[in-house]
Amino acid sequence: MRNKGFINRFDIHTTVLSNEAVAEAHYLLRCECPEIAQHARPGQFIHVMISQDTGMLLRRPFTIYTVEGNEVTMLYQIIGDGTQRLSEMLAGEPLQVLGPLGNTFDFTTRPEPAILVGGGAGIASLMLLAVALRKNGIQTLGLVGAQRHARLLSVKDLEAIDIEVHIATDDGSIGHHGYITDLLADMLENTAWQGPTVYACGPHGMLSAVAKVAADFEVPTQIAMENRMGCAMGVCLGCVCPVHTDADTIEYQRVCTEGPVFNAADVAWNIF
Repeated sequence: MRNKGFINRFDIHTTVLSNEAVAEAHYLLRCECPEIAQHARPGQFIHVMISQDTGMLLRRPFTIYTVEGNEVTMLYQIIGDGTQRLSEMLAGEPLQVLGPLGNTFDFTTRPEPAILVGGGAGIASLMLLAVALRKNGIQTLGLVGAQRHARLLSVKDLEAIDIEVHIATDDGSIGHHGYITDLLADMLENTAWQGPTVYACGPHGMLSAVAKVAADFEVPTQIAMENRMGCAMGVCLGCVCPVHTDADTIEYQRVCTEGPVFNAADVAWNIF
């Protein structure tokens, strides 16, 4: 994975252009951030000040979902007071956005094919990657998981760029009845590809399961972690992830700077 550090980091005062519900408890917010849009790369995120007047002093991290001209979008789930307030913001309300932050996914080895595995809102971290893969003519498959049909995300967006999408839901309301990792294991077992690479983002348990499946089939896998963050600049150490630096050494690396993208095989999953 590539780490850009803070060479191209911008703190921008902007306003909400639109903020629309796209699924149950999930919203897509659009804002104009020219410098961030120009430098954003797949896997990177922004740190957003939602509303200081509510007493919410810390920013919230959100992955960059899409880039369109000078605009960026973020696809997010309501999970607490901060995202609840964010979902209520109207066009014209102010936002302060810091980014782009973090390292990026790497597809320089041209996977054959690329397999994107997104669980819930985790699919948001894979959309910029999906666009980049298709622009480079790389065959790409999308595995999208959700609790139920009402919470399914991004299927139309992926299909619009000619990505074959496979769906799994916990309750079986659409697609495979079960985990997205069931589809991944079946795909890797029954398809004779030359050199697939898995790219995944989602809940911790899903990522751990993806890492195990990929290891069983010896398929290289990159994951985007979604740890809670305080500063997002590598100072507070509130978002660390245990990583094997060699066979006998574990190092706690910061998701906001050394990540959010890691090689799945390097993460010490048993320590979480």
